[in-house]
Amino acid sequence: MQKIFLSFCLVFFLAFASSAQVIQKIYFDRFTHYNIDDWVTYAPATDITAVEVGDDYVYFGTRLGGILRYQLYDDYWDFPFTTSSGLRSNRILALSYDAANRKLYARTPRGVDVYNFAFQYWMPAQETMPPPRQPDPEEVRYYLKEKNKARFPAYYHPTLSELPDLFTDRAYLFRKPDQILDPYNRIFHLKDIGVVDKFNRLWIATDGLGPAWINLTDNTLHLSRRSISNIRPRDLFFDGANIWIGGIRNGFEPAGICLWQNESDDAWTYYEEGLVTGIANDNVYAIEGGKRFIFFGTDLGVVRYDKKEDDWQTFTRAQRLLSEKINDLLIVGKKLYIATNRGFNWLDIGFKNIQRSKDSRLNSIPVSRISADDSLLYLATAYGIYRYDPKTDRISVFKTGSAVLDVNIGVVGTNNDTLWFAGDGGIAFRDPKTKNWNSFTQIRMHFYDIAFTPGTVWFATDQGLLKYETAQNYWYLYTTRDGLADNHVFRIDIDDIDMWLSTDSGVTVFRWYRPGKTE
Repeated sequence: MQKIFLSFCLVFFLAFASSAQVIQKIYFDRFTHYNIDDWVTYAPATDITAVEVGDDYVYFGTRLGGILRYQLYDDYWDFPFTTSSGLRSNRILALSYDAANRKLYARTPRGVDVYNFAFQYWMPAQETMPPPRQPDPEEVRYYLKEKNKARFPAYYHPTLSELPDLFTDRAYLFRKPDQILDPYNRIFHLKDIGVVDKFNRLWIATDGLGPAWINLTDNTLHLSRRSISNIRPRDLFFDGANIWIGGIRNGFEPAGICLWQNESDDAWTYYEEGLVTGIANDNVYAIEGGKRFIFFGTDLGVVRYDKKEDDWQTFTRAQRLLSEKINDLLIVGKKLYIATNRGFNWLDIGFKNIQRSKDSRLNSIPVSRISADDSLLYLATAYGIYRYDPKTDRISVFKTGSAVLDVNIGVVGTNNDTLWFAGDGGIAFRDPKTKNWNSFTQIRMHFYDIAFTPGTVWFATDQGLLKYETAQNYWYLYTTRDGLADNHVFRIDIDDIDMWLSTDSGVTVFRWYRPGKTE
């Protein structure tokens, strides 16, 4: 244990002499500093690559999403094991469970990792990976002798040719030996990878529909989506207990907008362009919503979902959008403000008429982010920060007076009468007490989002999650060494003590506040 501790006790600094600012990075032993569920990543896990049954869980290795876990006795899906849990890669090639020593092994492109249940962390394995768990030889001999296909031995790995005819629900059709047709007649497959548990269930892999299991008593095939679709997440929205997740397609199917229905049956639903009427494009960059409507900013306009009518509609330039490339969405009162690549629009929620300002000075300028205080909107652009007054319909350039150049602004945010912005020239904020600007001109990153918690400002960047503690004047950069799925963080959404981070490799949930924990 001491050797592990010493190998991870490293100090990394980014020092900027001219501004006397230091951004600290990981300098502690990750395994003793964080609990294993302090960082949890949900990544695309539709393609199953390995299946193994342990004492309490069945494990599904995936191509992009680490290891999915189903609790056998309490019947629920636990959070997945990923690089946020200590695995060296989210691509799993093989799994094996050592029942005698209570260890789970995972083979990845970066080597074999082992999970120690006593210490609850993953680490590179020093020993050879054992073979997958095997059934009792006597039970196998009995099965082969009797050919009782209704009852496989526990931990047996049957081939597809040994399976009986299978029944599915109405949404899917099974064709022997391995084809599964989804509701849109796309063909997916069962893989010749499966293992039987103690309860006469065969847990089996698919090549795009996620985990599957077969009830060997009545020969029914059950499919279970357990992850986001094949997207690189860009934003999410909390809709009560449910979560909408959008992003950019990664080239695999199924893809599209995701709805994680936490409040009902813990189900995952995908809404894909070309398959759902009203969705012109499902590459999503921003999500906003309210009681009835959910809005998605895409490459081809604003997509609106009416929960009451279960209806989708896309708004484009035909409805007077200045540009169909949407960068940000913000609801203020009863209006949805829309940041596009050629200015900004707004939509009265519940209506269908896209509106634009009569003041046209922003009509050809890309707007990257929108923020608002009690009376004004602030728009981040490549030419600085603009203010918009909805009462007078006037747009004006906001001269900050900070040391940070007012060009190429990536993000802008307001919090407790304080205006923050960040761009190619650094980070700056206006102190509401002194009326002075504080600038950090040597912090050079690409900024995608800004968020606030009491006493702390958070920035989503291309180098990780950047934290600034205002009282201590302290900067810390969270990276994949801490538990991020990817250092490209695009959005920050805060839900009580959980911070949901949309990254290029999945959505990482960071339990950012825990008493006694410091960086």
